[in-house]
Amino acid sequence: QEDGTSTPSFINTFQRGSEESVWDTVDQPDWDNLSKGESGSGYLALFNNGGGSFASQYKYTDAPDADARLVQAAYWAQQYATTQGNQSQISATLANAAKLGDFIRYSMYDKYFKQISASCSQNGSVACPAGTSKANEATYLLS
Repeated sequence: QEDGTSTPSFINTFQRGSEESVWDTVDQPDWDNLSKGESGSGYLALFNNGGGSFASQYKYTDAPDADARLVQAAYWAQQYATTQGNQSQISATLANAAKLGDFIRYSMYDKYFKQISASCSQNGSVACPAGTSKANEATYLLS
């Protein structure tokens, strides 16, 4: 957390493809209090084109496509374990995969749970009204 005393958080240090690796990644804290990096903007200046004022903030990223592949692998593990009569041996793993699947559902909604419509995509998420139900918030696509 850039305070010099908190324990570090996990950092993605694996290569996902030929164009993405730890050498092309800028490691940065989950909590950016703007004390490191560029004066007054911390690490945010690396990703914003010039200027602006920034507040201390939490930052995170996720990879719902990778999470979905894990759930898919758990499904097939269940199929094979059931065929072999060994489903009880992976029951804890299946429970974790089911919980992960619940969280993946959030990746099928607008990032800010705003209404999805043609006019909103033109105006940007900030101008769009808040969503009220699955019918007007969900894209049904992994974001």
